[in-house]
Amino acid sequence: MVDPKGSSTWLKCINVSDIWQDHGVYGALAAIAISILVPVLFSALFFGNKKRKIRGVPVDVSGEAGYAIRNARKTELVEVPWQGAPTMAHLFEQSCDKYTRNRFLGTRKLIQREFVTSSDGRKFEKLHLGDYEWETYGEVFTRVSNFASGLLKLGHSIDSRVAIFSDTRSEWLIALQGCFRQNVTVVTIYASLGEDALIHSLNETEVSTLICDSKQLRKLDAIRSRITSLQNVIYFEDDDKEDAFSGSSSGWTIASFSEVEKLGKESPVEPTLPSKNGIAVIMYTSGSTGLPKGVMITHGNIVATTAAVMPVIPNLGSKDVYLAYLPLAHVFEMAAESVMLAAGCAIGYGSPLTMTDTSNKIKKGTKGDATVLKPTLLTAVPAILDRIRDGVVKKLCFSLCIFMSLCSLHQSVLGSASVYLPDFLLHVA
Repeated sequence: MVDPKGSSTWLKCINVSDIWQDHGVYGALAAIAISILVPVLFSALFFGNKKRKIRGVPVDVSGEAGYAIRNARKTELVEVPWQGAPTMAHLFEQSCDKYTRNRFLGTRKLIQREFVTSSDGRKFEKLHLGDYEWETYGEVFTRVSNFASGLLKLGHSIDSRVAIFSDTRSEWLIALQGCFRQNVTVVTIYASLGEDALIHSLNETEVSTLICDSKQLRKLDAIRSRITSLQNVIYFEDDDKEDAFSGSSSGWTIASFSEVEKLGKESPVEPTLPSKNGIAVIMYTSGSTGLPKGVMITHGNIVATTAAVMPVIPNLGSKDVYLAYLPLAHVFEMAAESVMLAAGCAIGYGSPLTMTDTSNKIKKGTKGDATVLKPTLLTAVPAILDRIRDGVVKKLCFSLCIFMSLCSLHQSVLGSASVYLPDFLLHVA
């Protein structure tokens, strides 16, 4: 058998046949062993003395020694994306100043809402949505400043907390940044939580102002007697009727989001920016194992996360477009949007039920959020990836049906003929 090229070069160099004749089989084996061990030992001594780069940083966690693995690009702890931005309020203001004319927040125009009744009598909401309508960084900063002033003029005490109880939307982020601008801690609550979880979250944190969708007003109407500290309710205007709940009997002050913005525009208040150790949000869990639990997160925590993630995303910059659809009440989405605004990206808002052309709430013939927005970035969880895959498969199956129909027509006209189907189409079929 012929050895591969170069595989026996080292044997030729030591001339095994001469050693065999002079010293016998044992001498030959010893020579081979030496020829292998000497390079190995030399390499071990050479590379063993070479100083290796330490990837882990020694840390002490709860009395136990260990290592923390950090970004290889930095040897020191990363705390800020740039100097002078220790809090989310500072970071937001500086980004808006830097990217004033760039697109920032986009929302699709609602053209028509209708309800379709299925064969079993159930009704399903279908939406006909138009293109994205955009606000620039400069325009959003103006709205944030107006809302921050209006919040205090409405009667909110700067020492008390604001809760946001709503699905993800542009006003959610505007309200969040408005609170940060006046050093107000925000309590985030999942819009899907039930009455008991909502009451627990509001009462435990002694929330005095609640910001919510207009559709949540009816839920508040049912539990008003069980909420102890609430004084103000601010709702996002929707197409639904907001007059189903006035709040007059409860003693609460009720105002729309635009009314609060107008109030702040007419009576501006100087901002009170927070410190990096101040509590930015108290983020409540989904309550899957009982009552939801609140987690306190500082401004320094969020800013440090932003600073750490930004270098990891290749070529991140103002040219990027991000599709926002996960709950802002979850730290994953809040961190992602913080990264995007720090980098000057455009953020287009959607929802899991309108993301693709075949999503449940998309009216037939209407394009999904991703098709219209054409994002370069989005965050994802397994359930959402499954929906995206299902949408792709549905389109592929539709194309396959057309292809098979054309093949049948081709055969009926030209007679029997073999038709080639690619393997991936056979698997889908």
